[in-house]
Amino acid sequence: MVSQAEVSNSQGHLCLASSLILNERPLPIRFFYKEAAQHANDTGFRFYSGFETDDFVQEDNAACIAPLDCMARLDPSIIALVERSSVGSVWERLPDSNDWVPVYDYTIPD
Repeated sequence: MVSQAEVSNSQGHLCLASSLILNERPLPIRFFYKEAAQHANDTGFRFYSGFETDDFVQEDNAACIAPLDCMARLDPSIIALVERSSVGSVWERLPDSNDWVPVYDYTIPD
């Protein structure tokens, strides 16, 4: 789990991450995108396991605010993708693979 101290020390580089990634039995990051930042500390990155249902994402505890570097520590393979992603970039890891591929047919939610 991400501690409040990690969020406080993130130096303004925050993202949203599914609680399925950041809970006591975390699932791996398998999908993420970058949208326009919602505030000065927001990077615009949103991370998911791929197992979130429509009902789940509507729950109050579905997403957590986390430091972006926390996501990089959880999965170092995202670092190069994060560095080269612009608003609108979408990435997914295919089943049974560790390779990231760009997604072109996903509409980022408003």
